[in-house]
Amino acid sequence: MKKLIPVVAVLCFGMVSAFAQNRFEGYNIVVSAPKDHKQATCAVRYATPATRITVTDLDRSTPMKLTPCSGSGTNLAPGASGTATLQANASNYKWCFTGEDKNYRVEFTGDGHAGPTTYIWPAISSANERGFYNIRDFGAKGDGKTDDTIAFKSAMAVIASNNGGTLTVPDGEYIVTSPISLPSGITIAGTNGLQSQAATSHLSRQNPSRITLSGANRSLFTIGECVEKVVIRDIELYAQSNDRTNGIEAYGAFHSSQGFDFDRVVFHNFYRGINAYGLPQTNLQWQFDYINLNSCRFIFNRDAGIYVNTRNTDWKISAGLFINPKMQPGQNADSMHFERAGAVMIQNTFGGGFPQAPGGTYLKILDSGNITIIGSQTEAMTNSIVYNESNNPMAGDYTYPITIINSTFGHPIIFNARRTLVSTGNLYGGGTFKADDRLRVYSTGDRFCYDGHIMGCVGSDEGNFDKATIIFMTGQPGEGKLTGRPTFFGTDVEFGTPVKMPSLMQNALPAGRANGSLVYCQNCRRSTTPCQAGGSGAPAMVVNGQWSCL
Repeated sequence: MKKLIPVVAVLCFGMVSAFAQNRFEGYNIVVSAPKDHKQATCAVRYATPATRITVTDLDRSTPMKLTPCSGSGTNLAPGASGTATLQANASNYKWCFTGEDKNYRVEFTGDGHAGPTTYIWPAISSANERGFYNIRDFGAKGDGKTDDTIAFKSAMAVIASNNGGTLTVPDGEYIVTSPISLPSGITIAGTNGLQSQAATSHLSRQNPSRITLSGANRSLFTIGECVEKVVIRDIELYAQSNDRTNGIEAYGAFHSSQGFDFDRVVFHNFYRGINAYGLPQTNLQWQFDYINLNSCRFIFNRDAGIYVNTRNTDWKISAGLFINPKMQPGQNADSMHFERAGAVMIQNTFGGGFPQAPGGTYLKILDSGNITIIGSQTEAMTNSIVYNESNNPMAGDYTYPITIINSTFGHPIIFNARRTLVSTGNLYGGGTFKADDRLRVYSTGDRFCYDGHIMGCVGSDEGNFDKATIIFMTGQPGEGKLTGRPTFFGTDVEFGTPVKMPSLMQNALPAGRANGSLVYCQNCRRSTTPCQAGGSGAPAMVVNGQWSCL
């Protein structure tokens, strides 16, 4: 008998475990970003408490034995076989029940902007795991074949019900067939940020942690109004089609959204990796603010890696990489396109195509506030920067400068409107700029060719900023094959103290200087042209190609 006691104990424990009650709680929550709303409408909304919710048993091996949580105010009644119906608490919109399964299917009619809604709702985690979720707990397979859309939508609803949380996406390829709207406070974390087919070894392989969008003319993730503090990291977002697909589509008209961090995320093979825009209801006046992209990669996105068209937005793009497809009809192959933006900082970010298949434009702008580019570079692109490509007569503003610091651009930089350019310590290829006199330039320490002792550039000493209005430009001494140039001061120069000019003897006045060159001749006679020696000194200026003493 003594030997049987442990066995009986184990059996009893197993029976208790099999019929343990799990707790389920949530709201009649809708997570979707509408486009046709006429007033402020958040992406996360709540259907009325009167909404009837159908709960379906997903494991028929256990009894369908649901009980309202004590004191929750939830109304629950048996339904058809394997189902029950419930209604949330009328005052706080919340429902709660207990059951013997690990998860149940929850369905209701949604609201005026979203149709019938279906979720897979898991039991509440233990206290030390609250706030942390695994996409597999919502039924995702990640096998590259199964449609895991409902699993992701369910995760968004559960996390929205808890006002934030972290969703782990383990290794696997998760197929999504319709947009997943993101709630506030969510962190989506994969396992690594490699792009598929990255040259990591002799065998090219897919990223083991990726979410794949299936189908055309749709988005993987959407961001609507009233969304804050979203983080996506260490994962690849991939599209099977680049026909009007978006990795992230953000849009709104009334309530702003802000605080988005993308760390080591790959946007691969979309029409647009990130597509953010204001809706016409308020003439693009939606605020989409404080977007940070760190070490993200944009690979072969057909129209643009990043496309923005909202009047109020602030971006910081750091340590990014844009690998562009070939520019051709129907494929702009741009790295970044800001139709409108409030402020943009691009730092340590590289963009390029391939020598035999150059990409489009690294940075395309219609109009914006401050643009700052630091330590960045392009190769094998059609253009480096294009400002106001469409020649919109309303574009352009001298108030906000475009500032370029310690960067390298050899492909054309084109300005078609009024703008202030502050350029410091950059390397530009000869003839890079295409601009008219509306561009005002402040240039310090820029070079317009490689080292003149190593590789000269024909014509690089002329037209460095094309026809732009130069306000200030530091000089460069001659070196090797490159001709030197003086420091240039533009219009309305005012000196606050006396100006001391170079002092030379008459026989040392240099030949070949440009008209307007000015020195002081120590032994020249006044009012002589050309300057003659034998006097007590006079200012000398080149007029009509010869030195004239004033």
